[in-house]
Amino acid sequence: MPSPSPSPTRRTFVSSLAGIGAASLVSDWALVRSALAHASSAVSQQPPPPFTNLTADEASVISAAAERIIPSDGTPGAREAGVIYFIDRAFGTFMKDQLADARKDIKDLNRRATKRNRAVQSFAQLSEADQDAVLREIQQTPLFNGLRYLTIVGTFANASWGGNRDNTGWKLIGFEPHGIHKPPFGYYDAQVAKGGR
Repeated sequence: MPSPSPSPTRRTFVSSLAGIGAASLVSDWALVRSALAHASSAVSQQPPPPFTNLTADEASVISAAAERIIPSDGTPGAREAGVIYFIDRAFGTFMKDQLADARKDIKDLNRRATKRNRAVQSFAQLSEADQDAVLREIQQTPLFNGLRYLTIVGTFANASWGGNRDNTGWKLIGFEPHGIHKPPFGYYDAQVAKGGR
């Protein structure tokens, strides 16, 4: 049976995320970098600072979803990268006009969670297996695409900008950061260019 089409609020949510990926992220890159820097700072503080745009309950739902998208199962994941703080800051800056729709989507996740297990009232309270099952239900929807997009940006962005704390995301995929090579090059580069060894 085909999955139901997404609600208008979800469609709005993902279309805005698609725009961020293609254009808004470029035009608002300073705000993205600021959100990443905030995430890096927040995740290293003990106790962690309060959220500035999401409520604690909303953050717990988004964090739980992000942690299932990039889990900490033997390797660092979205939690260690501070993704929830990046998303919280995003909803106060370059995605602030999407916060109301995101709140509706969080309520939908909680509704699905309760439908799956009557003993819980929040997606964050589900077992990991049930969280995965709920996310599979919505994996073709704008809601999931938006969560996945923000999780990936918060986990794999350049660590020098503040996200991807301690190169968490890069370590996860085995990426070794290298400096940018630019002229003037050294003696050995000149020898290679001439065919020397």
